[in-house]
Amino acid sequence: MADPVDYEAEGLLGGVEGDEREARRELLDVLVADGATLDELKRAVAEDRLALLPVERVLAGEGKYTAGEVAELSGLDPDFQDRLFRALGLALADPDDRVYGDEDVEDARTVTRFLEAGFSEDTVLEVCRVLGDSMARVAATVGGVVGQTLVQPGDTERDLGLRYAQVTRELGPQLEPLIVHVLKRHQVENAKRVVVSRADIAAGSLRGAMEIGVLFADLVDFTRLGEDVDPAELGQVAGRLTDLALEVTVPPVRLVKNIGDAVMLVSPRDVDALLETALSLLERAESAGEEFPQVRIGIACGEALGRAGDWYGRPVNLASRVTAYARPGTILATNEVRDGARGGYGWSKAGIRRFKGIREPVGLLRVRRPEPSPPASQD
Repeated sequence: MADPVDYEAEGLLGGVEGDEREARRELLDVLVADGATLDELKRAVAEDRLALLPVERVLAGEGKYTAGEVAELSGLDPDFQDRLFRALGLALADPDDRVYGDEDVEDARTVTRFLEAGFSEDTVLEVCRVLGDSMARVAATVGGVVGQTLVQPGDTERDLGLRYAQVTRELGPQLEPLIVHVLKRHQVENAKRVVVSRADIAAGSLRGAMEIGVLFADLVDFTRLGEDVDPAELGQVAGRLTDLALEVTVPPVRLVKNIGDAVMLVSPRDVDALLETALSLLERAESAGEEFPQVRIGIACGEALGRAGDWYGRPVNLASRVTAYARPGTILATNEVRDGARGGYGWSKAGIRRFKGIREPVGLLRVRRPEPSPPASQD
């Protein structure tokens, strides 16, 4: 049996007194009994995150293998495995650290099966980059929400740490099937949007670029607003724009990403759906009240390349620049958007402008809903 740790001598009780000191001692006892090392405890105290160490240990699980052993058991090339971890946004462990478990080995074997099925290393890394970025955001959001929900006035490190760990044990396993289900639903929606022509089938590959409409919407004077409100309130305002965009999106339009105070939406082939989404978004923003900043929207269309869930090409760059030029509370579109629209919209010329990075001058128009027809006169 290991000798008990002298918490006082090891500097683990410094800066805490009274009830908080006793609560920390009890939490340290729980962590030591669970197998936490003295180095783990010292790092957690030094970084002021001792209350989160219990949940960290619950999520990490038991470490049994080194990175080299994972590669050997799964059949992955060790160098490619390192690139895989980096693509996922995960830190590389020291070669002798046994921090990986059976799930890591099975995941690595899954990657091996994809490679054996004919997927290239570059393709696998592309998927892993998107997966890592998406899961990092999910983890940060869930962690923040859970933390805010569980913390209670008067809590000690022991109270919060043990409560957080218990909730993670009980609810964590229920999150995994939910994520898988949402992924499947998005795969179904994506399959509906993808166009596979007979030429693609004959060539044995899907075409790269395709015709899309792109919409950017951003909040006016968002930076200035940040000087007057606290960061939490500022984040809520930006999140509200994303919520509004999701509420008014008309298929096949989809939200591609939010970028601080802006959102980007894309519509393959259907400009009218994008225009309807833009008009509804502007209307909803205007009805959100005086405390919500004004919104401006820019729309362009053309051929773009879809990669890793994002889009690249002239219409993306152009829509972003058109948005920055638009007046608050307006929608500004290019001539190509008007030419591709089928429905009846109100258009007014907004001039011709040159934009940085765009070779040719761009004709611009303001978009609005058509004025209602006056009632027919009765004789």
